[in-house]
Amino acid sequence: MCHRPSSLRREGAEVVFLTGSEISLFTIGMLPGDTYEERAAVLANPQQSRAALPGLPAQANAFLGKAVAAVRARFGYASLPFEGVDWAPFDIVATDAGYRDAQTADRLAEGLRALTAHGKPAAVTEFGCTTYRGAADAGGRGDAVVAWDDRARPVRFTSPVARDEQEQADYLRELIDALDESAIDAAFVNTFARYDLPHAGADDDRDFDKASFGVVKVLDGGRTGIAYPSLPWEPKAAFHALVKYGRSRIRTSSDPVAGG
Repeated sequence: MCHRPSSLRREGAEVVFLTGSEISLFTIGMLPGDTYEERAAVLANPQQSRAALPGLPAQANAFLGKAVAAVRARFGYASLPFEGVDWAPFDIVATDAGYRDAQTADRLAEGLRALTAHGKPAAVTEFGCTTYRGAADAGGRGDAVVAWDDRARPVRFTSPVARDEQEQADYLRELIDALDESAIDAAFVNTFARYDLPHAGADDDRDFDKASFGVVKVLDGGRTGIAYPSLPWEPKAAFHALVKYGRSRIRTSSDPVAGG
């Protein structure tokens, strides 16, 4: 059954309409390039990005100004920091830039303060890291170690990487602790599963799950998991870390002293 957001709200559901996500990357016209790959390459090129970014906020806000009129009172938007979004007409301030890497680690707290400084509910709509040793330093660029074919299938690693589930789990817990200490109202881990980056068992060269942000590893070849035998994935250390955190929060919130 298909419901409109307004009818879901009337039935008691809490609904947030996401007007868009990273529109400068995923739509044509704001950054140079006809494809996502071409636009992403602009951001990776310092000279091109310096030329392209100054005019981007005006374009993004012109688009969002029109979109807001159509979806007022039931929307949000997941931004990129350089888009310079005017948050005045929005109910929730949201950004996908919840990643901490070697270059931004000392600016994470400052970025979170900027997100909450608008006086509105604030959400980090993406944070996480991939599953190889050193991925924490790469942050949101952790999947860049994979080369793809023209049908968007992984073909090889661009450099050798060693599987390290504990690094991913530790990164998530550290970020969760930082978010807990901030005034952020909501945060979303990236991501549950990457079905395009399967785990190839003992074949390390084809274990593309090492470049996945997923907290479960998707099994190739029609295999099913051990923890959940009917499902084609197996939990990683990050999955168990999130479960442990969630259970601790449930216990804390039920405590009349700690939970208020």
